Amino acid sequence: MAGVHLVMRKRLLFSFIVMGLASLQMLSYSVAADSGPTATKSQPAKVKTSSTLVALGGRTIQAAIADTDKTLTEGLLGRDRISEEEGMLLDFTRPGQYAIHMQGMKFAIDALWIDTTGVIKLIYQEIPPNSGRVYPSMFSCRYCLEIKAGFCKKYGVKAGETVRFGVSPQ
Repeated sequence: MAGVHLVMRKRLLFSFIVMGLASLQMLSYSVAADSGPTATKSQPAKVKTSSTLVALGGRTIQAAIADTDKTLTEGLLGRDRISEEEGMLLDFTRPGQYAIHMQGMKFAIDALWIDTTGVIKLIYQEIPPNSGRVYPSMFSCRYCLEIKAGFCKKYGVKAGETVRFGVSPQ
């Protein structure tokens, strides 16, 4: 029994460390937010509505862009649900290792970590709301696309595929 408590303490400590590192990383990206690269073919084109089209899995998603301290912190919090045609693109403005959490979320999502060229590096499928866990990028990524839970499974989206920003699928 003592061994179980030790393992649980280690896991809890590890979670706090990861959350702390993610918080530090979130703070560090904001320093270079204004000097980030401009939009190109592999980066989402920002429009007045602060959203972009994202093509993946033969489908097109209208993704709200979160690229400020406030919008990156809030993410999808406060929403009751999202449809298959919508999501949120977290743009950290430069490549790095980042993390998301589900604290306060009201619905499950799929989270796709994407590098600067649009390649999906890692997918977390059907992340439950209020899971109490942190979901790190594990690779150098610039974006995290949060979409309706089950989308990746339904449309066969896998790590290694490329998403296209600002366009519909061809």
